[in-house]
Amino acid sequence: MKKEPLKCLFVASEVAPYAKTGGLADVAGALPKQLKENGIDVRVAMPYYKQIENKFFEHESHFVTSFDMWLNWRKEGVGIYYDDTIVPTYFIRSEHYFHRDGFYGEYDDYERFAFFCKSVLEMLKHIDFKPDIIHCNDWQTGPICLLLNQKYRLDPFYEKIKSVFTIHNMKFQGIFGKEQVLDVLELDEGYTSSEAIEFNGGMSFMKAGLLYCDQISTVSPTYAEEIKTWEYGCGLNELLEKKLYHKVCGILNGIDYERYNPQTDPYIYERYDAEHIERRKLNKRAFQREYGLEQSDAMMIGIISRITDQKGFDLMKQTLENKWIMDKIMDMDIQFVLLGTGEYEYEQMFKYFEEKYDKRVSINLKFDEELAQKIYASSDVFLMPSAFEPCGLGQMMAMRYGSVPVVRQTGGLKDTVLHYNEETKEGTGFEFVDYCGYWLFKKIEEAYYYYKEKPSHFKQIQVNAMNTCFSWQHSAEVYEEMYRRIME
Repeated sequence: MKKEPLKCLFVASEVAPYAKTGGLADVAGALPKQLKENGIDVRVAMPYYKQIENKFFEHESHFVTSFDMWLNWRKEGVGIYYDDTIVPTYFIRSEHYFHRDGFYGEYDDYERFAFFCKSVLEMLKHIDFKPDIIHCNDWQTGPICLLLNQKYRLDPFYEKIKSVFTIHNMKFQGIFGKEQVLDVLELDEGYTSSEAIEFNGGMSFMKAGLLYCDQISTVSPTYAEEIKTWEYGCGLNELLEKKLYHKVCGILNGIDYERYNPQTDPYIYERYDAEHIERRKLNKRAFQREYGLEQSDAMMIGIISRITDQKGFDLMKQTLENKWIMDKIMDMDIQFVLLGTGEYEYEQMFKYFEEKYDKRVSINLKFDEELAQKIYASSDVFLMPSAFEPCGLGQMMAMRYGSVPVVRQTGGLKDTVLHYNEETKEGTGFEFVDYCGYWLFKKIEEAYYYYKEKPSHFKQIQVNAMNTCFSWQHSAEVYEEMYRRIME
């Protein structure tokens, strides 16, 4: 018998290309697209941020409906807008909550995203779409699972709707004051128990998603196991290991193979594929000219990242033989290119190295998609020495472009990068396990050895990486299987 098309509402606080601060937006932009191609009736819901208005579609012509909604004692107006350029997407509009310069970090985030979550549920009765599954992502959407399970389920319209909650990063949990959360979500004192959503003296939106969803997923199989441990669970490991283990699974993220394609990428200097990988050198030369680096065959290391401890930048200032690790790296014939923003301490550290190693280091403290693509296509090595990495997309994008990853073996990095074996000629990069500057240096040194002394092997690694598939096709099929299983 032919399966009935599934109906899925995919909910996220940021979705590429409309709004992006990190990998969540890439996933929320690409996964629904693949689900749609696989035959699922998928729609997306996200906030209508100030930055979106009239940038991607004409505001007035995309209006769907509006309604008033009570957020406890507050009466708030909700506007719904719609764009189906890529995937049918609903935008939740509120001048009060989302017409601001930033996406997160506001004094009233607890209220803003409580409003968003309740609006998503209320919206369903106004748009002629009743999903089988509501797929929630990270803490900003956690209250949807709680409200659906504990309140809206009493309404026959919502009775059979199931929820999935995906953890993209356990570190960010949406913890707010008890009185604030009880107020905006209209909860009684029973929810302040540690058995409910109380966490570290506050109330956790992340925990609300975990406890009250029908299925928990994470963005890689390894991370699904790591979050059950003290080191990676961020205080919720015991809950996940002992109480919720039966509903936790890991599904590896993918990348958009149309968007990240060195054969068609409009941003790179010279297009190429795995069979013509020698053309990468033309990208490297052009990059060196544009960004003031020496025209040489030095091994170019690229980094595209938030500049924080999580991403392993503290390892750069550890010492080896009375030298900073960064200085030890630069003792080799290496060029170093960084793109990203983050903590002031690390930004200043890298600016210092840019001055110290003139024409060998390029530090770009910004987000620039075009420059990112050029770095993927120009760098010989792509560095991700993360302390933890739920999935990581950068290493997949780098491999797609033939930049060899050097990574720490954690989370999705462990699941996607295979250490090169010279005898079998299998492998896509270089890995280290212990989180310390010594091993970071040794693996860069190993990559350098192959680059300088055994270039045929280095080329083999590049080809292996480019021929590894990280498209969304398989992962989307696994998600569909999961959706159908929890509906049984």
